Amino acid sequence: MRLPTWNWRSAISQPQAFVTNLPPQVWTGLFRAACCLAPVVLFLCFFNPYIIDPTKIGWVLEADWGQHVLGWNAYRHCADSFNHQTCLAAPVGNSLMSLDANPPFAFLFKPFSDLLPDQFQYIGPWFAMCVALHFFVAYRLVRPHAPGRWAAFGGAIILSLLPILYYRMRHDTLVAQFLVLWGLHIFINVQSERAKMWHWIALLGFAGLLHPYLLFMIAAIWGGDVLRRFWPAARTFDRKALLDLTWRSAAALMAPIVTMGLAGTYTKGMASGAGGWGYYTAGIDSFFNPVRQDFSNILKATPLNGGQSFEGYQYLGFGLLMLIVTAVVLYLTSPEAKRARDYLKKLWPLALPMLCLALIAISNNAKFFNMQVWNFPLPEQLKGPAAILRASGRMMWPIAYLLILSALVVLYKARPKVIAIMLPLVIAVQAYDIAGFAAAMRKATGLAQSDQVYYLTPSPLWDKLVKASDGVDFYPANIHLNQKLFYEVTWRATSNKLPVNTMYAARENLMQIAHQDAGQDAFKNGDVKPNHLLVFLKQCDAPANLRSRLRMLDGVWILPPDKAMDLPLDKPVWDPIRSEVRFGWLDQGTCMLDQNWSRPDTEGTWSEGPDANVVIPIQHVEFDTPKPRKLELNLKAKSRRPVQVSVMVNDVKVDEIELNPRASEHTITLPASALRKDALKIRFVVIPPEPVATEGGAESSASASSRGGRGQVARKPEPQTAQSLGIKLINIRLSDPDAEPDEDEPAPPVLKTWRPVSTS
Repeated sequence: MRLPTWNWRSAISQPQAFVTNLPPQVWTGLFRAACCLAPVVLFLCFFNPYIIDPTKIGWVLEADWGQHVLGWNAYRHCADSFNHQTCLAAPVGNSLMSLDANPPFAFLFKPFSDLLPDQFQYIGPWFAMCVALHFFVAYRLVRPHAPGRWAAFGGAIILSLLPILYYRMRHDTLVAQFLVLWGLHIFINVQSERAKMWHWIALLGFAGLLHPYLLFMIAAIWGGDVLRRFWPAARTFDRKALLDLTWRSAAALMAPIVTMGLAGTYTKGMASGAGGWGYYTAGIDSFFNPVRQDFSNILKATPLNGGQSFEGYQYLGFGLLMLIVTAVVLYLTSPEAKRARDYLKKLWPLALPMLCLALIAISNNAKFFNMQVWNFPLPEQLKGPAAILRASGRMMWPIAYLLILSALVVLYKARPKVIAIMLPLVIAVQAYDIAGFAAAMRKATGLAQSDQVYYLTPSPLWDKLVKASDGVDFYPANIHLNQKLFYEVTWRATSNKLPVNTMYAARENLMQIAHQDAGQDAFKNGDVKPNHLLVFLKQCDAPANLRSRLRMLDGVWILPPDKAMDLPLDKPVWDPIRSEVRFGWLDQGTCMLDQNWSRPDTEGTWSEGPDANVVIPIQHVEFDTPKPRKLELNLKAKSRRPVQVSVMVNDVKVDEIELNPRASEHTITLPASALRKDALKIRFVVIPPEPVATEGGAESSASASSRGGRGQVARKPEPQTAQSLGIKLINIRLSDPDAEPDEDEPAPPVLKTWRPVSTS
């Protein structure tokens, strides 16, 4: 190989001419080097480089990463079938898809389990692969429309600077947004119908194997491609074209149906959807609202609720917004830019699918900068299908990518000088605007720099406890009460092939929930498995027969297995309990309820019938006054229908209150003896109301004879079920009535219901 001879003097005296006269081989080498370097730079801008090390585990044992990596670890050690494991959520278990455990990578690494390190995760390498593929697919997407390879290179960088690509790192499989670009590439650039079909089969099949939300987005683009052929054929009733379209569409549809089954989507007992529709939406302002002020150095952010700020986050960045505005201006004013008309005409079949995606993303609860635009109840027949796409805000992603791509194509048709100025300017402005966002994303993976795995459970005694156990149970069985604690203990359990009684899944398995609830009720009755380690996710009292076995390790309350009772473990020490006890799904009050309560929701907990109890360890409650002599119980609750409720404290009736479907507050004076007990047992007994007559029964002959003309239908009583007589407990506040009110903060108004105290 002969190297070129360089004229260094001319390079110094005439740099522009020197660069222009560089041999084509040099330019090709520089371009290839830039293409290899660009994904690396993009990755380092938004991720900590240490995540590439698959033996770094500590950083993924939190948030949704913990769910995903535990799904892989359980599948690696406890797989009972091709796509299912029985360690997590034992005895039923979970499939790879229900745990978002990245089925393609799980299938790839499972055969090499014996060769892999004991501590192994593939989330970090997956991120690196997604960023690289995103850049290269973006380049393939824009290259046919760009005037040259360097212009296409700039366009690929721009398509890789969309903040939503990196904001989704908490859901690692959703970083595979290169699949959306691939779908646009098939629709716009692939010409042969045969090639299109094989592309769609591969893309839809892989999306079905990876994540249903990505599949839905790509199916929308594929639907536009079907409309592209269907509409002309239907207008002319071209039977041959319609038949050809039908079999090609059927072949493409079969691919995700098969791969979803391979990933475990059709697992028996798994719910089809989950709650949250209308909450996890995209705002109408989502493209230009940074949500957090540190996410943009240029635009002002408007904070949103938790659902919209995460699932509805769609900020494009000021650089990309500038690109879109510039493209519109160029198209309206520049004859050169109008050459993009042919490209834009090709997009018409996508208009309907993109409109549908936008309506799904905004949903029936539309907001603009946190102001309500519309909000209407969803028809009953749509609630089931809507639950499948509860995180509907994600559906804006294909629209965002299509907008940016179209703006780039319009820019590519402009004059070369405009392209040479705008592409670097857009990249520079975008980089400046989202610099704070990039820093926040790098910080999110910052723990990867440390070799530490366990932060809440660092004691080596945990390993001994797990190895001495036949299984690990958690109480309450709600991992969101302390996610990191659950993840750290469960990582040890799955590594030792031990069953765990609960798990957070993308879609619940109803059979497992029944097993889980039965286990919770058994614990409340003092029945536990003696060879299992029981870990409390919140500080909870145990039934009387189990209190002698209670121990504490790293501040965590546990019931050790029988084989580990001789380990040097501390006796549990109560942390003060707040005087206001809430009963939402993340509150400590949920472990003070007996077995007559249903699963809590975000507001509170419904009783499963007309009789239910709450037990509060009153000796460990931290009151506003050091040693109160009197006690008031401030109660907030509601019911499904107007009912009278007897309130009993320590088996003595202290009051009778009236509840209705609207939450109300009540204050009840408690006897002084309540402060001298170890626990405050509060019992709620609903007094069944008189039957309410309704239309529909057969009238008697006597009543018929007493009326002339057209008879009226007699009334029959409504059935009263145990569920209809339940009450919803929201919070309880214990207070000293003689305590001086806080002058700085006035007490909230309370609806007091004073009644004579009965001791019967």
